[in-house]
Amino acid sequence: MKKKEEMLLKKQFKSIELLNSEGCILKAFKTQDGFMLLDEHRELIGLLNDKQMFQYTRGELKIIDSTDRDLTYSNYPGSMKPDLRELDEFIGVDTSKYTY
Repeated sequence: MKKKEEMLLKKQFKSIELLNSEGCILKAFKTQDGFMLLDEHRELIGLLNDKQMFQYTRGELKIIDSTDRDLTYSNYPGSMKPDLRELDEFIGVDTSKYTY
């Protein structure tokens, strides 16, 4: 995917950087069809539904990028991830009853 195409996605859909280390490693766009995942090479590496997205961010689903790198969420430190509340709001999980 070209940078211009990614910019159009960003204008049309909410997005969040799921993994970032001196640059975005994994970005998710919330579309009407589900969560579109783009790796750091702007390659589409997955389209997840709500449940799969939740499972991925809890370490229960393995994602491999376009260069065969394992992007299992639980393998990365919290410093590379968005705030949990922000992440859950993006996914659509109701966290209002929880305290952090």
